[in-house]
Amino acid sequence: MTVKAYGTRGSSPVSRSETSRYGGNTTCYRAASPCIPAGTALVVDGGSGLVPASRDLLREGRRDLHVLMTHYHHDHTQGLPLAPHTHARDARVCVVGPREHGVGPREMLECLMKAPYFPVDFPRVANRFDCREIDPIGREVLLVHPVEGFHLVRVDEFEHLRSGGSVSAVPFTRASLDECLVVWMYKALHPEYTVSYRFEERPTGKVLVILTDHENTDSVPEGLRAHVDRADLLIQDAQFTRGEYEAGKAGFGHGTGDYAARVFLETDARRLGHTHHDPLHDDADVDAVVAEARDWLAAHGAADRADRVFAVADYQEMDV
Repeated sequence: MTVKAYGTRGSSPVSRSETSRYGGNTTCYRAASPCIPAGTALVVDGGSGLVPASRDLLREGRRDLHVLMTHYHHDHTQGLPLAPHTHARDARVCVVGPREHGVGPREMLECLMKAPYFPVDFPRVANRFDCREIDPIGREVLLVHPVEGFHLVRVDEFEHLRSGGSVSAVPFTRASLDECLVVWMYKALHPEYTVSYRFEERPTGKVLVILTDHENTDSVPEGLRAHVDRADLLIQDAQFTRGEYEAGKAGFGHGTGDYAARVFLETDARRLGHTHHDPLHDDADVDAVVAEARDWLAAHGAADRADRVFAVADYQEMDV
């Protein structure tokens, strides 16, 4: 499994020479795995980074796009109306996301794509979209099989399938389940109903966790600990320095480098990549957040793990 970052910035896109190293697109990550069907792509979030991601995927012949939404703040949706998949006649887009305040993926798209805010009304492209709701977060898992495709199933059905039983809603056997990418969901701490995704590639045992838009807490909750447990790569929100957080950013729904380091250490994750970089931060400021995380690890007896912490950059591709 690999993951490519197409957008790592939070809140708004940026473009200035001082941000050229880490980039300025808002959140979008592509997860790639042999478990994903041919001609299909899987991304997390539709920030401005989805526009170049969609362009690359169409060039690869991947016309079937699955987008897992964390939530519907503008910095995570603004690429959806502009993505080439949205307007390519032979493309298909499946958008999976939470439902809150009466809004799920379809209502979000209808709101984004209507006059006077956008020149193309959603009904003109709706035939290309399949929208699936997550409600509540954590009740379902997503199974991705190279032949059988994508299936949302309840957690109890998954456990029954894993123990050797059958589930009428999916064509899987226990043997084919071992060929799947299994995607778990956890409710992040953010002002809106926000999803963190854990990707388990069962043929290899590799684990990727994307935990964006998550606020600091006094400790690491047990549910989060289980969600991140021994991830090969944890990509976590670290928008602020500790000083910024304590000077007025608490409650904004974002984290700090030292807190991300604590989650990384206490869950025994293998590598930690910071994401959701503050739009006011230049590259040197992003480096300072990483330095704080490394200092925290050294102060807590884990200096040997400090070199496993880094800031993710736009267009960076990582092995999991």
